[in-house]
Amino acid sequence: MDKLNLQVRLAIILLLFFVLAVVLQIARSTYVADITIREEAESVSALVNQLFDISGVGEKQSLNANSSETDLLQRLVQLENSRHLDVRIQSLDSNYPQVNEDPRDAVDAPPWYIALVYPDEVLEIRTFVQDNGDIISIYSDPGDQVEAVWYETRARIIASFMFLVLLMVTILSSTTRWMKPVEVINSVLEKVEDGDFSRRIAWFSLPEFRGIGDHINHLTTRLGASKSENERLTRKSISVQEEERRHLAQELHDSLGQSVSAIKAIAVSIEDRTRITDPLVSDSVKYIEQVADAAYSSVRDLMLSLRPAILDELGLTQALNQMVDDWNLHHEDTFCRFRVEGDYMSLHEELQINIYRIVQEALTNISKYAKAENVSITLSGDEIITLLIVDDGKGFDMDTVTRNMGLTGISDRVTLLRGELEISSRPGKGVSIQIEFPRVNYFRRRSGDR
Repeated sequence: MDKLNLQVRLAIILLLFFVLAVVLQIARSTYVADITIREEAESVSALVNQLFDISGVGEKQSLNANSSETDLLQRLVQLENSRHLDVRIQSLDSNYPQVNEDPRDAVDAPPWYIALVYPDEVLEIRTFVQDNGDIISIYSDPGDQVEAVWYETRARIIASFMFLVLLMVTILSSTTRWMKPVEVINSVLEKVEDGDFSRRIAWFSLPEFRGIGDHINHLTTRLGASKSENERLTRKSISVQEEERRHLAQELHDSLGQSVSAIKAIAVSIEDRTRITDPLVSDSVKYIEQVADAAYSSVRDLMLSLRPAILDELGLTQALNQMVDDWNLHHEDTFCRFRVEGDYMSLHEELQINIYRIVQEALTNISKYAKAENVSITLSGDEIITLLIVDDGKGFDMDTVTRNMGLTGISDRVTLLRGELEISSRPGKGVSIQIEFPRVNYFRRRSGDR
């Protein structure tokens, strides 16, 4: 029953009521038939006995000893045709099929109803013995009452059925019209579930649904405002974060990078002056140069992670190529292939940096969790840009995925891109991340929110 809709449930309930009504009609007709048959049999018996008493014919005597057998049979056949009477003749010479037929066969009613209503024993009115030994018995015949009660019961059942059909058509058509607001409400709630809070419910005529619609409209308005505010704050937070990274990378380049470069230059100068006079100092200075080179390499990698200068200088495609090359250099057990289809030089700066950070976060997750041998990254599309990241790692169960698996940052940036994120994975089958977002310059259009 839980899977049946309201209309089917109402139809089942009405059908059950109809069956109950039919059962009650049959029970009532059975009760009425018993009373009617008994009263009618007693009435017919009294009438026939009075007629025979008036004619002076008593029981256990010849009905007409002087009449021929043919005349008697004709009269009995005529009596057999009378309503409510059944004549039977017991004879050694003949069966007299004209009068000895089972009266049940002449009843115009279903066999099951005849078996239910027709009495097992009927009232015997009179019995006569002929001179030839034939026994003539007159019984009451309840067949007419059975037919009359059956006709009434059948009419009631047909009327009940027609009423049921009319009631079901009326109720189902009414519920179809009345339940349309539920479809509208479900449609709006599905959009809300998908994160779309722009839909509103129109005015309903039914006050119950009107109240629900007003509450849902108020809820979607509040949720839409909260979502817009959250997106603004997230966008602001990411913007500030990127600005801080840019500033920190610049500081590292201007201060720490230059300091390390100065240390190396001083070391080289000392080495030139002491190479002959003091070999021990010269060897120590060479070690200082090596340390300075290692420190500068670390600072450069850190600056690249904070803010890739190549992204500002050569654009998104070259920055991603360099990221993938550096990642392959540091991950000997995994190889990443990068393929780009299209020109993305004209993308807005913040759009480029978000795509760059998504790929960066995805590669970080793969190195931490996937244990993959092969990774492929594909950037394609024109009006709708598609970013596809696939690995052949150990994967995970989608039912147990949590936000602490490195997906929060990706999800937040996809939301800012007004895109759609689809993640598919199975244990042992790797992970596929597909992101689609419009190329439209959303950030520049919403710059007034910052």
